[in-house]
Amino acid sequence: MSETKENYKSRAFQTTVTAAGLLLWGAGVAEITMLRTPAEQLTLLVLVPLAIIVGMFPITFPLPSGLKFTSEKVSFTLSDAFILLVACRYGVLPAAFLAGLEGFVSSRSTVRRLSSNLFSSGMMSLAAGAAAAGLTATLTYAFGSSSSFTAAACALLVASLIHLAVNVGLLSTLLALRHGDSILSVWRKNFLFAAAMFLPTSTAASLMYLALQSGFVVVLVVGTPVLVTIYFVHRQYRDGVRSRIDALAGAHRQTVEALAVAINAKDEVTHEHVTRVQTYAAGVARLLGCTEAQVEALKAGALLHDIGKIAVPDYILNKPGKLTAEEFNQMKLHTVIGAQILSRVEFPFPVVPVVRHHHERWDGRGYPDGLKGEEIPLTARILSVVDCFDAVREDRQYRKAMTREEAISFILEGIGTMYDPQVVGTFLAHLPEFEAEIAAMRGVPAGTFGIEPTEQLSEGALGVVPAAGLAAESVTATGDHTATAATEEQALQALASALALCKTDDEKGAAFVERLATIVPFDTCALVRVSDETGECRVVRAAGRGRALLEGRRIPHTVGVTGWALVNRKPFFNADPKLDFPEEVVASFADYRTLAIAPITHDHALFGAISLYSAALTEYDARRQQLLCEAASLFARSLTTGVEEPHIETAPQAKPARFAVTMLESNLMH
Repeated sequence: MSETKENYKSRAFQTTVTAAGLLLWGAGVAEITMLRTPAEQLTLLVLVPLAIIVGMFPITFPLPSGLKFTSEKVSFTLSDAFILLVACRYGVLPAAFLAGLEGFVSSRSTVRRLSSNLFSSGMMSLAAGAAAAGLTATLTYAFGSSSSFTAAACALLVASLIHLAVNVGLLSTLLALRHGDSILSVWRKNFLFAAAMFLPTSTAASLMYLALQSGFVVVLVVGTPVLVTIYFVHRQYRDGVRSRIDALAGAHRQTVEALAVAINAKDEVTHEHVTRVQTYAAGVARLLGCTEAQVEALKAGALLHDIGKIAVPDYILNKPGKLTAEEFNQMKLHTVIGAQILSRVEFPFPVVPVVRHHHERWDGRGYPDGLKGEEIPLTARILSVVDCFDAVREDRQYRKAMTREEAISFILEGIGTMYDPQVVGTFLAHLPEFEAEIAAMRGVPAGTFGIEPTEQLSEGALGVVPAAGLAAESVTATGDHTATAATEEQALQALASALALCKTDDEKGAAFVERLATIVPFDTCALVRVSDETGECRVVRAAGRGRALLEGRRIPHTVGVTGWALVNRKPFFNADPKLDFPEEVVASFADYRTLAIAPITHDHALFGAISLYSAALTEYDARRQQLLCEAASLFARSLTTGVEEPHIETAPQAKPARFAVTMLESNLMH
């Protein structure tokens, strides 16, 4: 069943109950004004303000069915005792009148929404009318219209159960229709919870009925201590429930932050991206009539929807080219794994459907379940649109960001195939409002959502090795490999010697670029340095083809692959070089096929980056990647204190006698 149909049914039910209850309340007004004696009217007139005053102090509890999926609440007031007393003394319609009036007033004290207030009034009128009818029937058919205390007490007990059953039944039906749950299951949970809260008022009404035989003053003397005691017992229980819910909410927040840390360690996201997606998603959800629980689910989903990627290998997540069929199947699993992880946490809002279905498509060609159209949860349909719109507007190391207009066109092209047309239309129609809201938040400190820079290992931890020793990058015993390793060692030694002879940083940069050509092949090389004064990044030296087009250019932070490497202080290899070249010069490098970029860092200081581009190579293999990083490290050390002797590991010949012990130690250490 779609969420739109659920909302329609719940609204229709709410309207029906409200109309029926108000008709019954109107009939009560008519009977009191036209058929009751002045004395009876005066007595009811005295009870009305008393019931209203008592009803202005409701005790509000979250429903058990609301702890996991909703934030729905139910209120208890002590005026129910007065309503039962009126039902016992005056019958059905006066009780419905008083209950409807009290229900409206007590509802206004907790919710300032007229539709909810009228529904509460109608529901209370119907429940009180049914209870009064049951009370009258019990007195008439079970006790022969006796007015004894025993008859009244039994009739009041029956009336209390009917009042409770109808009241909880109407409320549970509304909640079940609203959330697509089983009506009987919701009613059963709520009835057992409410019985303990409501039935003591039956005892209070019975005692007040007995006291009424001796006069109104005795009713107050007997009833006041009983009602006050019930009130404080209810309040103490409510405070205990609230305390447990607050503790649970705190645990949920901590869980969200812990999961956010796990996501950040695997697939780095930014606070700004999360904030924007949450703003877009919450705005669209409210415009489409989602509940607050669904809005909260979307906010959590904006952060946690890719939690399943912790089970996807890094080489797949960071692969710059197309994925193979097997790799894409592994990527698809992140939706299922994410849902499995989050299903173990009882969030107070439905976040699991958002995570599982945010890659479904409107035409049914998505994953993991191939849902189509309105079979896809509305929250997942909303997130898929707004997350894609914001994601394509950010630079990635494997592609450039789209402009706002390009992103809008991209989303529009997906209408009817990838995206829900109604969601896209609502989002784009109100996009300027959302953007204004985001702009207004730029000066306000945003939450971290648990996203923090990944803590780095200390120097001591980096020096720890397994008991079996460290393996070489590749193991080979061929003479060709030995000769190659020796040549690479000599080239690095020559670089170190050349750097040691230089006196200025400019001379070192020139020597570095010149010698690097003998260590790692390239067609174009760009040396980027960070200014000590301004922090600006600029290409200070270039070599090879097109050097004049690059030399002197400023490199904005986070723009292109080089910008990404500078910000994250991590190397990146084998992406499309077009992603890194400025748009005005990219045509000059149209035949380039791969790149290799390494940051120049030493002792937590960032000096710049070295970017290599190649038209001849299809990729930089692991050995060349290692050589580039080692050369960049040599250059960085030369910019601080001096140059250390380079060392490239070669594969040692394993000793057969130690092989079994070595394997055992390695397994134990890992």
